[in-house]
Amino acid sequence: MRGSDAVCCTRYCQLERVVKTIAILYQGRKQDTAQVAAQLAPVLQQHDYQVRSIDLRYESEQEQDVALKGCELVIVLGGDGTILHAARLCAQVDVPILGVDFGRVGFLSELEPGELFHELNHYLRGDNSVWMDNRSMLRADIQQDGQDETFLALNDIVIARGTWPRMVQVRVCIDAYFYNTTYADGIILSTATGSTAYNMAVGGPLLHPQVESIVITPIAPHLAFDRALILPPHATITLQIFTGSQNGVFSADGQMNREIKDGATVLVQKSEYVTKFLRRKPPTYFYQIINAKLRNESVQAIESNYAT
Repeated sequence: MRGSDAVCCTRYCQLERVVKTIAILYQGRKQDTAQVAAQLAPVLQQHDYQVRSIDLRYESEQEQDVALKGCELVIVLGGDGTILHAARLCAQVDVPILGVDFGRVGFLSELEPGELFHELNHYLRGDNSVWMDNRSMLRADIQQDGQDETFLALNDIVIARGTWPRMVQVRVCIDAYFYNTTYADGIILSTATGSTAYNMAVGGPLLHPQVESIVITPIAPHLAFDRALILPPHATITLQIFTGSQNGVFSADGQMNREIKDGATVLVQKSEYVTKFLRRKPPTYFYQIINAKLRNESVQAIESNYAT
C-alpha cells in the first residue's frame, strides 16, 4: 500500500486478530450464493477454521446476531443489500466483513465470486496488504405516540411522503438551531457510504467513504434554493414531519421501514458503531470504482491499475 493511502486506514495485521471462527452469511434464495456457501464451508473446515453458515431466509435477525458472537470474520455472499443487513449485525459485535459481490451494483463488496477462493488466504492470515476500512453509521430515534424506537443504518435514513403524491413538510433543526422547513417528497440523511445510493439518485453529493460527515438531501424539493447540506460528524439533526391527512414513511437502509404519523419527530446522529470491511485494494480505488459503476463499465477492466 502506498504511504499516502495508509493515513485513513488501519492495518489489519496490527490488530493482532487470530481468525479461528468464521461466519458465512448469505441469501439462500439466490442459488449461486447458496452453492458457493456450500463449497466454502468445507474448504475452511479443512484448514481448521470453525465455520457458521447463516442463511438469511431461515434465521431471524436476533438468531443471526447470536450466531455472529465470537466470530473473528464474517464472509458475506450477496449484493449491497445483503451487506447492509450484515453491517448492522456485525457493527454491534465488532466483527469485520469481507464482502463477495453477487449483486448488481457492488459498491460495498471487496471480491468478485471468481476471486474468492484464490484471494481468501490473504484476508485470513492478515498479511501486510490487508487493511481495515472503517465506515461511519447513523443512529435514528423515532418519537411518536409517546414511544421511542431506535434504528442503526450504514447507508441512510429516509423520511418520505406516503401513498398519495402530496408533498410533506419537514422541519429541520441542527444542534437545536432551526435550519429550515423543507417542502418536498421527503428528505435523506446519508453517510459517506450512503452518498452513492439514494442520495446520489436525487442529485446529492458524493463523499469519499472515509469522510465522517452527514449529508442532508431533499427529495424533489418545491423550492429551488432547498439544496443538499453537508454537516460535521457530530451534528445532531432533529426532523419533524407534517404529512396532513396521510401518514409518512420512515426507512433505515431501505430495509427497516415504519409508518410515521403527522407530527412525528426523528432524531438522527452519528452512531457509536462503525462497520468494518477488510480491504486489499487501496483507498484510492474508490475513484476507479465510482467511474466504472457510473459508466456501467466492468470493474475488472480497471483492476490492472493496482498490483495484487
